[in-house]
Amino acid sequence: MFRTNAYDGSLYETEWSPWARFRVELPVDLTLPTPNYASPNPNHFDAQKPHYYQTKPLGQAGTPLSERSTSAAKDAVEQCSEPDADGRQVCFGKSTPAPKGKAPHASEKAGAAAATADVEWCTTNFESILATRFIQCDVRTVPVIIRMDGVPQAVANFMFLRMLELDGQNTFTEHLTIEPAQQIPPAFREINFVGWNHLCETSCTPQEQPVTAWKGKPWWVPGEMHSATLTTPFSWDTSLAGTDYRFKPDIQIDANILPADGKIRPFMTGYQWSLDYDGGTEDLDRIRCDTPAGDAPAGSVPGCVFVNVAPTYTFNAKAFPQAAAHAWLIQKATAKHPGSMVDQKPLYYMGDEAQNNRSRTRICPTGWAANNGDPSALVDAGDTLNCDEFAFASSYNSGGMSSTEGGINPAIPSGKTTPSGDACISMYAKKHGSMIHLFSQNGADPTFNEVCGRAAISGMHNQESMGGHFANFMKQMRIKDKDAYWLDTRMDDGGTCRYGVGGGQPVICELVAQ
Repeated sequence: MFRTNAYDGSLYETEWSPWARFRVELPVDLTLPTPNYASPNPNHFDAQKPHYYQTKPLGQAGTPLSERSTSAAKDAVEQCSEPDADGRQVCFGKSTPAPKGKAPHASEKAGAAAATADVEWCTTNFESILATRFIQCDVRTVPVIIRMDGVPQAVANFMFLRMLELDGQNTFTEHLTIEPAQQIPPAFREINFVGWNHLCETSCTPQEQPVTAWKGKPWWVPGEMHSATLTTPFSWDTSLAGTDYRFKPDIQIDANILPADGKIRPFMTGYQWSLDYDGGTEDLDRIRCDTPAGDAPAGSVPGCVFVNVAPTYTFNAKAFPQAAAHAWLIQKATAKHPGSMVDQKPLYYMGDEAQNNRSRTRICPTGWAANNGDPSALVDAGDTLNCDEFAFASSYNSGGMSSTEGGINPAIPSGKTTPSGDACISMYAKKHGSMIHLFSQNGADPTFNEVCGRAAISGMHNQESMGGHFANFMKQMRIKDKDAYWLDTRMDDGGTCRYGVGGGQPVICELVAQ
């Protein structure tokens, strides 16, 4: 307890202040929820939510490298026939840009629902482009235009939906749905999609379907609002072991457009899907297929992913809150925000085991956890203190990986040239009262300009939060070196954080596991 009596240099106050409690607060004090070790690990596939972020593997064109900005995307173009002798032509206009971050809802149209029955977020209700690691859905409002000397005479807006589904070891499937966005105007006599041609790179073969394969007739007259859907399988060559392929399936759609006056019947040679992308999503449908090498683990099989769609790894925060809280703080409170989808700062997997060990040793030298931790954080007598580093040593984001080694966030202490954990935020877990807290290390106050964190925590929490769970994620999401992924820590402050002076970073919080 303390009280004060002010002095101005010549005179003391005659009244003392009320007594107040005196408390020492460390710069970081996170109160952790009580662990529930019966909580199951999240299902990797259920945890993947569709999004529109195009996140390429590290170092590929359009991908940030050492905080480099992304390259500009090409603009969509109108696709028109040649004008006839009277100056009349038909065009597929540029599609409507896709709204970002809008959650689709169930379709009311039977045709689209039948094509995407198991994917409720892929509908023709409005324009959107969304993807997971295995499904990509692109929905566009595409105007069909009759022009005279360049001036629009009539417009019919269509909804085009293309869903690509990576649903097999050596196959994948395209579902194409076409339907009017509103009734066909009377200025048209008929709009008839008469031909289609699928394109794919070498070693990828589309299996073209006959006109009878359409569900719903692919032509419309004024007043009609039905849907038409065509399902097209693709196959790819899996005969060569240890091989990666890049495929970008494309489709050209031919249509006859008949004006109501019947004077001409312009023939439009192909609306081509790849010429009408919304900016910044033009490679969201890029597919990487690979075959296991000869020395691959048993059970490895050929397969495909959308390589520019980063999957999400999810912590089991209810069971292992010490590790989840550490990652939450570094992800939320530092400028690098490693693994945060909200901040568009992905983690990039680094598969070199020797580099992994170098990075870990630099951040967590032998004995650091034992010298700086507190045994009250341990789960039982068999548990030992571990140094938990974040960003992970198995990532190019690791503070222990120098820029000459390919690292993008090296932690270099002032006056040094080699990465070291001394330049990270340092913390330790400790029981305080009945709860485990994560505190900053005494004498190592963070500035929150650090690029990494290390924490002396329970070895069980550290190892079980990753271990086999992360290995399964890697296998199921077909993660390769330099692939991007997100981290969902499943921790939340619930609005409890009190903010420190200087930078306004959250330092004192009561966390809740989701």
